[in-house]
Amino acid sequence: MEVLNAMEQPGKTIIDHLTVFIHRKWLFIAPLIVGAVAGLVLSFELQEKYSSTTLIVVEEQQIPEEYVTPTDRTPFSQRLNLISQQILSRTRLDQIIREFRLYEDHKPSIFSRALAFVTGEDIEDRTPDDIISRMREDIQFMVIGETNTKKPQTGGNAFTITYIGTEPQTTMQVTNTLASLFIEENLKVREQYAEGTTEFISSELEKSQEELARIEQKIKDFKQAHMGTLPEQLEANLRTLDRLQLDLQNVSVNLKHSVDRRQVLEDQLRYTPTPNAVSPAVRSTLEVELESARAELSMLLSNFKETYPDVLILKRRIQELETRLAAEPSTEPEPAEKKARPSEVMNPVYGELMAIKSQITTLRQRESELRASIDEYQRRIELTPQVEQQQIDLVRDYQISLQNYQGLLEKKMNASLAENLEKRQKGARFRIVDTANLPETPDYPNKPLVAAIGLLAGGAFGTGLVFLFEFINPAFRKPEDFEGIIDSPVLSSIPLFPANDGRQGQKFKVIKGRKKSA
Repeated sequence: MEVLNAMEQPGKTIIDHLTVFIHRKWLFIAPLIVGAVAGLVLSFELQEKYSSTTLIVVEEQQIPEEYVTPTDRTPFSQRLNLISQQILSRTRLDQIIREFRLYEDHKPSIFSRALAFVTGEDIEDRTPDDIISRMREDIQFMVIGETNTKKPQTGGNAFTITYIGTEPQTTMQVTNTLASLFIEENLKVREQYAEGTTEFISSELEKSQEELARIEQKIKDFKQAHMGTLPEQLEANLRTLDRLQLDLQNVSVNLKHSVDRRQVLEDQLRYTPTPNAVSPAVRSTLEVELESARAELSMLLSNFKETYPDVLILKRRIQELETRLAAEPSTEPEPAEKKARPSEVMNPVYGELMAIKSQITTLRQRESELRASIDEYQRRIELTPQVEQQQIDLVRDYQISLQNYQGLLEKKMNASLAENLEKRQKGARFRIVDTANLPETPDYPNKPLVAAIGLLAGGAFGTGLVFLFEFINPAFRKPEDFEGIIDSPVLSSIPLFPANDGRQGQKFKVIKGRKKSA
């Protein structure tokens, strides 16, 4: 052991290592050949795979957005991710696998069998889920194009779809099918989005319209219930109240004058002697009443215009009395009552007194009516602030509901335009720029590379074996190998003669010299 350990101490040159390789060349050559052969076999054994790619760009909306606002503003990357999930769903992939009969003749390679043997996996029993997972791995998406710096999440404006298959023609067809599904799904998603938006806004618009109609009916009922006290009638009520108060003031003045006049006439009648002769017209009651009415009319005309209601009433009364007098005979007997007091009736003051009394009655009735009207209008004016506050609440709710309704109506019009835009395929859409190519050469495996890897692996394994055996079974191949290991110097070396068949290499025999004999 001391000798073996001492053999590791001297440094070895490249010549020494080459000498080791020469002496143990078969340990290196054999794995090298095996690795090269294994690489070649593996390169031919691995199943060839072809890839086909198609390029799809995203076209912007063909109608300017200031005319038609799109309902779908989903960023490109999110939309692509959403559609990819739908395309890679189990149902869609299963349809494509059945349509193109994919992965039916696929046989596991030796490498796969070896890997399955090591891992213990049963590669013969593949389930539909395994096939779908395999197809998902064979489909690749890549977004290309310029990225919007203001909106980093929008991504580029184009993307590629690549499918890896075992048959060139089938690979190209599957890639074109995937591209068509992307375009159809994009149009379908956008159309469904627009339809859903229109349906939702229409539903909300109907609710808003019902709410608006309910508030309108509520305002209508409120105005009917508070007619006369509404805020918009306040100005008219104030003007009417002023006019009534002025009328009341005039009536009160006239009433006072009439009362005074009545008192004067009564005193005059009481102290005035009865006239001896009485005209026929005075005797008639109608004539007395006519005279009284004319006197009252004369008094009213001194204070009011001819269009005043009381003036008009008296005029009609005078016409009626005149008509009746014209129809009455002049020899009509006087009433019994008049006959009972002939002295007063015959007095002209009596007719004026009757007219004044009638005027007082009319003025008092008019005064009562005016006071009632003034009380009513004062009540309306006092209730107006309270009614105004309630009306403000109703109007505010109405304005809010109206604005909501108008906003929804505008949104519905925009949604309808956007829906028509999507149905006519004028919105943002995908367009195939480059159709899927027909692959001419397989992308996998790279046979020279696989063979080279096998060769290198065999060489590395052989190198390892050479150094391992050299470490386990070291040998002295030249006289310098004994230096520093044994105390006796090397006197000479005898070359190893080749055997008769010439297969043995050159070897050396070391002869130890004796110290004393040297």
